[in-house]
Amino acid sequence: MIKFFRKIRQQLMAEKKIGKYLLYAIGEIVLVVIGILIAVAINNNNQIKKMKVEEQQYLIALKEEFEFNKERLATMIVRDSMNIEATKRLLAYTSPKPPIISETEFHGMINKVVMNETQFSPSPGVLAEIINAGKLGTFSDPELKKALGAWEAQLVRVKFQEQEEVHRARMTLINFLNTNSNVRRAFYTNLGKKLVIGDSKFKGQNQSILQLEQFENFLVDYLIVSYFLNRTYYKPLAEQIEELIQVINDNILENNNNAILAEN
Repeated sequence: MIKFFRKIRQQLMAEKKIGKYLLYAIGEIVLVVIGILIAVAINNNNQIKKMKVEEQQYLIALKEEFEFNKERLATMIVRDSMNIEATKRLLAYTSPKPPIISETEFHGMINKVVMNETQFSPSPGVLAEIINAGKLGTFSDPELKKALGAWEAQLVRVKFQEQEEVHRARMTLINFLNTNSNVRRAFYTNLGKKLVIGDSKFKGQNQSILQLEQFENFLVDYLIVSYFLNRTYYKPLAEQIEELIQVINDNILENNNNAILAEN
């Protein structure tokens, strides 16, 4: 088409028909501009399609990651709940009076209190990759971007409670046991036989520490921080994961529907 206009323009120039020459020259320019605009529109459309494909891939990967995090957090909630119940059972026997449970029973109880550490370790892969690559803007949904941005801040709060409170209280209990009981005998039933170290030859009754008020205080401290970890940190985090998964699912569905409409 441009060659056609150019040929006519050259003919008009030869015939010195300046008015028509200018008209065809303008027509040629308009065609060039239209061609450029069409090329830009096609390129923009291709870029949008490419971004949508990338967004969908990230959404699917994020869904898998948060489904994994959901299961892992559920495991930690159960473990923390078991620690809470084990601590409450042991607290029922703290008293200035002589213990009413045997040493074997005490060892079984104290093992359940301190053996299982609660430490939620979410998968950092996909979300970390998105943030580090500056790809958070890939997502078109403002609600999703806000939710993903808030995830890290919530994790920091949970980690603080785990490490600065629950871990501290647990280690305080373990250190107290190391100082005031025979650890070899206390853990022989569960670990000693597996490690083939045999029972301790030292005499004494570990359950006597149930008569110590300081031991009761340490148990109560551990119970309180574990309870707050479960109720104030883990449960809200579980709700946040559920909401994130729902938003991600909504975005995946919307992208699928838009892709179907675009094809039709």
